[in-house]
Amino acid sequence: MGDEEYKSVLIVNDLADAHITFYLYPRWDVICWLSLESKILKPGEKYLHRSKKRFQFKIVARFQDGQRSKTILDCQQWDGDKLFKITGTTSSTVTEEALTDQVEKRICLRNVQRSKELKRTRGGRNFYDILGLDIKKVRKMSKEQQAKEIRKGYLKQMHIWHPDRDGGDEEIAKEILFAYETLQNEEKRACYNNLTEYDEGWLSLRRYKAIFKPECVTEEQREAYKRRMILFAMSALLTIGGIVSTSVTAGLAAPVVVICGGVFGGGSLGAGLQSLKHTLKKESVVDGCSFKDWSGKAGIGFVAGAVTGGAGVGIYAAVTGIGSAALESAVVTTGQYIGTGVTTGAVGGMASSLAADAGRRFVEGKDVTLKQTASRALCGAVVGSVAGVVGGAVTKAVVGSQPSAAAANLEGEGGEQDAIISGAKRLGNALARKISRSVAENGAEAVVGGPLHIVEERLDDSVENQSPGKHIVNGIKNAARNFALGCAREGVAVFVNHAYNEFQGDQKFEEKNENPLIDDDAKRSGSKLFSLQNRESFLRDEENGEGPHKWSAETCSATYRPLNIEETPDLVPENLHSLSEDIVLVELKTDGQPKDGKVKYICNGAGLSKMVVSFFENSEKVTEEVKGSGKSINIPSSARKIEVRFQILCPFWGDICKYDRFHKSWFRPDEPHIFRYDTPPIRTFTISGNLWWKAVIRVSDKYHEETKEM
Repeated sequence: MGDEEYKSVLIVNDLADAHITFYLYPRWDVICWLSLESKILKPGEKYLHRSKKRFQFKIVARFQDGQRSKTILDCQQWDGDKLFKITGTTSSTVTEEALTDQVEKRICLRNVQRSKELKRTRGGRNFYDILGLDIKKVRKMSKEQQAKEIRKGYLKQMHIWHPDRDGGDEEIAKEILFAYETLQNEEKRACYNNLTEYDEGWLSLRRYKAIFKPECVTEEQREAYKRRMILFAMSALLTIGGIVSTSVTAGLAAPVVVICGGVFGGGSLGAGLQSLKHTLKKESVVDGCSFKDWSGKAGIGFVAGAVTGGAGVGIYAAVTGIGSAALESAVVTTGQYIGTGVTTGAVGGMASSLAADAGRRFVEGKDVTLKQTASRALCGAVVGSVAGVVGGAVTKAVVGSQPSAAAANLEGEGGEQDAIISGAKRLGNALARKISRSVAENGAEAVVGGPLHIVEERLDDSVENQSPGKHIVNGIKNAARNFALGCAREGVAVFVNHAYNEFQGDQKFEEKNENPLIDDDAKRSGSKLFSLQNRESFLRDEENGEGPHKWSAETCSATYRPLNIEETPDLVPENLHSLSEDIVLVELKTDGQPKDGKVKYICNGAGLSKMVVSFFENSEKVTEEVKGSGKSINIPSSARKIEVRFQILCPFWGDICKYDRFHKSWFRPDEPHIFRYDTPPIRTFTISGNLWWKAVIRVSDKYHEETKEM
């Protein structure tokens, strides 16, 4: 993997009052209208872009006075490795020169590789990784041992990266210092531990631990946790109350009750969802959640939910009529399903987007421009309407293919069992409609929302543009999360609605049996079986048009959930760019004694892998192994005859064969790839491949630079 294979461009932002945006375009884009991705550089930052393929790029400066923008380098194709320096004060000039400074390039390449090898938390490098520590091992220690281990890691890393040493780096030294100052403080360390667990994602149990059982070391942290849990419970009650209110009033014949249920039920649901999201967001989990912010989000959500609910009631009243059209039957046409789905979806998507932007602007205090609000609202309306079309069509198809739940065969000795099954069928049919619609709507949101979000992001100069591949991955994750949340919400509504309908059916059937015109002898001779059969017959009659029809039970309530992730500030403040002269980083000591070693491996690709390390210590052989990418093994300074190998499960555990990563060829005959050392090394091994084979493709030293060892 020689450097000659890569095309490089280095951008340095020496402006004091502007951010520089580096836009990347494909070669076939002759007018450079839609970037593949972009990178924003703050004042004093530099960025090295490398690619094996040729590319086009453009550089734009965005000044802080009124956010005015200026194109300082028009779109051009790469024609050689170059360095672009942007300088100036009130205006900006760009100087272009060949990228011949190998020291500057080597430092940038080292930082690129360092970023790949270190985990990231909240957009920055993980503090434990910066200090060369394993967070899981450290957290299992006592508080005193944690402090000692953090101090030890700090001294070891500073011994490597101190600017006074050969190969040292001042920026990395500042990074190490900030990580140490954060982790040595118990209160800050607890917050950071909760942050790292939250960043594991919704598919990890560690995020739920950070939400519901976070680490708290001070009384203030414990009080903040209790307050957030109380607000979480209140949000959950608002959400459930909105679902129940909408469900139990949706099919009533009185229009006033239906309208009130739709408006106040939708408002309560919107307030619950907006405030619930606020209690579960990263900043609330790590820094606490105030009642003022929670009530602000709940109020905005109530308004948006009430607008959506009221619009839904009006739309369905115009299309089907309140209390007269039963969506469980085939009375409503496919066109009506789709029409109501489009309108309610568009209204719901726009209202949800406007509510989210209002929360950012008035509660969180973020700068949200009119352009951003309009583009997101339009995107929400389009996504919601498309999801409503798909959801309405799927719902109609499911309704049309299902027999009447009350038309079960109630004849013979199995009448009692059939009567019980009939109730289960009604519940199953309702769940089938809800689940199928939820799948269709979220699938449509993922398919349509992805491209729209790409365009929306490209129209906003204040955010970095992600690559289309990342948008696809994020779209799939959002669709899966929204599907799970939608199924849970719809499931609760179905069960509440089903229980209410069954209760109403029992009440009306009992009232009918109390009619004096019914033969008393027939009642007495009916027994339990007769009663169950007549109850189902009564419900069948109700379903055919005589009883309370749940006119809004099958609404295509497509809602838009913004696909973009809210920006979160880095933990490292901007004023950390300058290191105070009165801070002594570390006192260097060179006593000539052997140092401890550490080997770490990164596995790219599918399949199970592990690293096995063996060595002799005090004439005894020691063997250790770890499984999982990013794991490491510490080697004591007294170790000798050290061997490092890697194994994969295919289908049994076997050694990775030796591979010449410089000439990209396998050694013949096959032999295990074993790395041998006489003294403890500091190495990071990167292995890659597919499910059936893997090879070591990179070995880097403590400076994150490729070594020549085989």
